[in-house]
Amino acid sequence: LHEVLGKEGVADPVRLAHAIKALPITVVAARPIDEAISTAGGVRLEALDANGMCAAAPGVFCAGEMLDWDAPTGGYLLTACMASGLQAAQGVARYLKILDEVN
Repeated sequence: LHEVLGKEGVADPVRLAHAIKALPITVVAARPIDEAISTAGGVRLEALDANGMCAAAPGVFCAGEMLDWDAPTGGYLLTACMASGLQAAQGVARYLKILDEVN
């Protein structure tokens, strides 16, 4: 992008957005499926309540790839990340409302 736009162009959000959208991406080859799998690790589901909040750290919410799960990358992982993010965001909203009512 710096080569195409220069320093001034990169500083201009409109020009930068247009350049990013027009940037060609050439796929040379696909990587082996073994390299495209998310690995286990992260916050265990048992450590969270139904809202995605950590039982051991009230006010801390987890979603997406913060969670301990194995899943193929791509659409399934993205869908699960977005769904758990929505669930956690709704949990945050409920949590903040409860805090507001208490205070």
